[in-house]
Amino acid sequence: MKILIILFLFIPFIAGLCSFVLKNKRAAEALTFISSIISLSISVVFLIYLMGEKGSAGVISIFNNAVVIDKFSAYIVLLVALIYFLSSMYSISYMKLAVKNESVTAGEFFRYYLLINLFALTMLVAPILNNMALYLIDIELTTITSSFLVITEITEKSIEAAWKYIVVVSSGISLALLGTVLFYLSGNLHGIYGLHVSSLDWTVLSAHSAYLNKNLVKIAFILIVIGLGTKVGLAPMHTWVPDAYSEAPSPVSAMLAASLENVALYGIIRYFNIAGGSTGFNYPETVLVAAGIFSIFVGIMGIINQNSTKRLFAYSSIEQMGIISLGFGLGGVFGTFGALFQMLAHSLSKPIMFYGSGNLLHKYKTKEIKNIKGVIYTMPKTAFLYIAGALTLVGAPPSAAFIGEFLILLESFKKSDYFISALLIILLIAAFIAILAKLNSMIFGVSDGNTKIYDVNNVQLKTGDFGAASLVPMAIPLILTIFLGLYIPSPLKSFLDGIVHIIIK
Repeated sequence: MKILIILFLFIPFIAGLCSFVLKNKRAAEALTFISSIISLSISVVFLIYLMGEKGSAGVISIFNNAVVIDKFSAYIVLLVALIYFLSSMYSISYMKLAVKNESVTAGEFFRYYLLINLFALTMLVAPILNNMALYLIDIELTTITSSFLVITEITEKSIEAAWKYIVVVSSGISLALLGTVLFYLSGNLHGIYGLHVSSLDWTVLSAHSAYLNKNLVKIAFILIVIGLGTKVGLAPMHTWVPDAYSEAPSPVSAMLAASLENVALYGIIRYFNIAGGSTGFNYPETVLVAAGIFSIFVGIMGIINQNSTKRLFAYSSIEQMGIISLGFGLGGVFGTFGALFQMLAHSLSKPIMFYGSGNLLHKYKTKEIKNIKGVIYTMPKTAFLYIAGALTLVGAPPSAAFIGEFLILLESFKKSDYFISALLIILLIAAFIAILAKLNSMIFGVSDGNTKIYDVNNVQLKTGDFGAASLVPMAIPLILTIFLGLYIPSPLKSFLDGIVHIIIK
C-alpha cells in the first residue's frame, strides 16, 4: 500500500512536468488523461480496501502517521480524482477549440497542462495529510496553482479575478492558521482534566478532544469556519467565487466547484469533529447552520440576478455548499449522511453545467445568457445534457441531489426545526425556478420565431455539437447521478455510514 500511495502522489507531478517539457499537444493530453485514470483507479483501491472495515474502523497509515487515509479522506480523494478524470477528458475538446479560436497560445496551452496536473495533485494530497499545519500549507498551494489556471486566457478580467482570488483566499487562510494555532494552544492549557495535548495531528486531537480548553476551541472554530469558509465559498466570504469561476477555463471551473470546495469543507468538518468532542456538538452545529442558511440565501439571490452562464453556476455552488454545511450543522445520522451524499451529488452535477457552459462559449462566443438562444437547434446533444444536468443540480427526482436534500430536510423535521425546514423548502423552490427559467430561455428561446441562430458576432450558426470529448464528460456524471437517485448500493451506504460515525462519534 505504501508504494501505491507514493505512486498516487507522483503520477500527476510527472504527467504535468512531462506535458510542459515535451511541448507536444497530443502527448500533453494523453499524459494528463492517463494520469487521471491512474489516480482514479488508486482512489477506488483505497475505497475498496477500507470498505472491508465496519463502522468508522479502518485506516491506511504511512510515514509515522504523517499520511493517514480513513474512510472520510478516501471519500474526498475519490471525488477529487473523479473530477480530475472528467476535466482531463473535457480539456481535450476545450483546449483544442481555445487554440483554434486563438484565445489560447501554444505557450499557454502547455502551461495549462502543467498546472492542471499540479492543481489536481495538491487537492489529492490535502485530505490524506494528518497534520493541520501541513494541510493548510497544501491548501495554500491549491490557491497558487489554481490562480494561474484562472489566467490561462490572459485578459484584463481574468487577471483581476485571479488577483481577487489570491487576496481574499490568502486572507482567509491566515485566519484559519490563527484558528489552528488556537486549537494547538487549547491542548496546552489545563482543561478540566489537567492533561496536555501537544499535537497538530487530526487523529491525536480528535482522540483527546475532551481535554482541550473549551473557550479557546470556541474561538478557534469560528476562525476556522471564516478562514476555510473563504476557500469553500461560504457567504459572506464568497466574493472571489463568481469572478474566478467565470474567467477560468471550464474544466478548471468544474475542478474549483466540484473538487476544491470539497477539499476545503473537509478541513472544516475535521475541526468540527474536534470542536464537538470538546464543547459538545451544539456549538459547532449552530455555527454551521448559520453559515449554511446565509450561504444558501446569498447564492440564490446571486442566481436570480445573474446574466452570465458561468457566474450563474458559481452562485449555484455557493448555494450548494450552504446546503451541505446546513446538513452537517443539523447533525444526526440523516443530516450528516445527507450532507456527505450531497457532496457527491454536487460533484456529479456541477461539472455537467460548467462543461456545457464551455461548449456554449465556444459556439456562441459569449457567456451572456441573453445572447444565447436556441441551443436545442444548434447543439441538440449539448442541450439535452445541459438541461438534464440542471434538473439533477436543482434536485429534481430521480437524482442524487434529491436524496441528499431530502435527508437534510428530514433531519430538520426530526429535530423539530420547522423554521429551518420551511426556509429551506422556500429557498430550494426559488433556486429550482430561477435556474430552470434562465436555462429555458437559452435552450428553447428563439428570436421572433426565427430558427436561424446567430452568435454574438452575428454569424449564423450551423447545427452540430463538438464531438465525443465534449459530450462524454457530461454524460458520465449525468448517468451516475440519476443512478444514485434511483438506488444507493449497499457498500456505498455502509461506507458513508462509517464516515458519519467518524464525524459525529
